[in-house]
Amino acid sequence: LRRSLGMVLQDTHLFTGTVADNIRYACDFIAAHFPGVQVMQPQGTYMLFLDCEEYCRRSGRTLDEVKKAGYEVGVVWQDGRPFHGAHHIRMNLALPHSRVQEAFERLDKYVFNGEWV
Repeated sequence: LRRSLGMVLQDTHLFTGTVADNIRYACDFIAAHFPGVQVMQPQGTYMLFLDCEEYCRRSGRTLDEVKKAGYEVGVVWQDGRPFHGAHHIRMNLALPHSRVQEAFERLDKYVFNGEWV
């Protein structure tokens, strides 16, 4: 049995480098550019939850409309309602940093602050 088992040693740092940079970037970008959207820096995960309750109330848009607008400009995100609450969207930040930047620029231009497509 011992001959059929293997072990790979790894550093114990969960978020160093790119994922940590993506999390910081996303949280800072949201705070600066998406009025009415709340986010807390996640711990122990690369998933980010956007609380869009105030944004939806102010804009008169539903969470489903916001999610659809993101999809239509190429931002793939998930319904966060099963995980957190009635107005949450779930985003995966385990991507190359350039892709995270591109996604947030699209969300800024076409979903939260610009013309809906």
